[in-house]
Amino acid sequence: MFAAIIAWWNALMAHLELAYFVMLLRSFDPGAVLSCAMETPAITPPPATAAAMPDAPERFNAWAEVRRDIAYIDRPGSDPALTSLDVYTPTKDPDAGLRPILVFVHGGAWAIGDKANVQRKPSWAAANGWVFVSINYRLSPDVMHPEHARDAAAAIAFVRDHAERWGGDPGKIAIMGHSAGAHLAGIVAAEESLLGEHTMTTDQLVGVVLLDGAGYNLPGRMATLPPTGLTTRWYRDAFGDDPNLWVQGSPTLQAQADDRLAPLFCVHAGDRAESRVEGEGLVKAWQGTGARGTLYHAPNKNHSGINRQLGRAGDADTNAIEAFLRGVFADG
Repeated sequence: MFAAIIAWWNALMAHLELAYFVMLLRSFDPGAVLSCAMETPAITPPPATAAAMPDAPERFNAWAEVRRDIAYIDRPGSDPALTSLDVYTPTKDPDAGLRPILVFVHGGAWAIGDKANVQRKPSWAAANGWVFVSINYRLSPDVMHPEHARDAAAAIAFVRDHAERWGGDPGKIAIMGHSAGAHLAGIVAAEESLLGEHTMTTDQLVGVVLLDGAGYNLPGRMATLPPTGLTTRWYRDAFGDDPNLWVQGSPTLQAQADDRLAPLFCVHAGDRAESRVEGEGLVKAWQGTGARGTLYHAPNKNHSGINRQLGRAGDADTNAIEAFLRGVFADG
């Protein structure tokens, strides 16, 4: 039964776009699929508080060890698992000194997903000598913008404040997100008030990698949505009906000429038009601030594949992203 579920999952992720994928999940029993196929760990005790973070890591694989379910902020009334993060540290060269940190924000239409869905990324990061952090955040429809982004910013600031505890360099933090997580990474990197809530500035990030996102220009995206449907519901649940809120939540519109932004590497995959068009607009806005912005096309990947296959040996898109990160970590 388990092998059949995994085979179904792999075929689905390889061939279907996100909207159809979620519709199938809803009819298939999402809890069972997500618990098996995404390998989401059961959270039996509540996550540790920030004052009592787990110090004893567990072995993840030959490349990395992991500390799971570290609470980065308390949001009263919400599931503490949604404001927790996992930290993966390399096992090689323990005396290498403080290491660069890559913070990952998962996707899932601002409504589903989990920090455990990391595929090859922790091993890839560890092989490069980086600390890898995967974060959760509160989800729609229980919250809407700016709350997902506020959580992501709180997690990044927490990582900065506790980096050395895990052998990380607080001065070398890059962020990366996929799909809805790309939107969240983009808005945290562009809208200064989000990190500013934690006495952190956007130029304290050394780099931003966005994997096939959308929603970078929400007024434009909202104008193209059909009156009803699953995608429309996701956007409405996450961003409501207020055009002012859409502007506030748009990385493209929040990147202003006097901002000091980190270098951007914006990826669009395959023939996904909204990712290409919104990526072009975002990179142009980024460059308009004087910051470095690069638009990169991964022609042989689809929306899920650019995320799922990141870290695969010999993969051209992985190599391009890795070269960007190596560069910004060296410059940071």
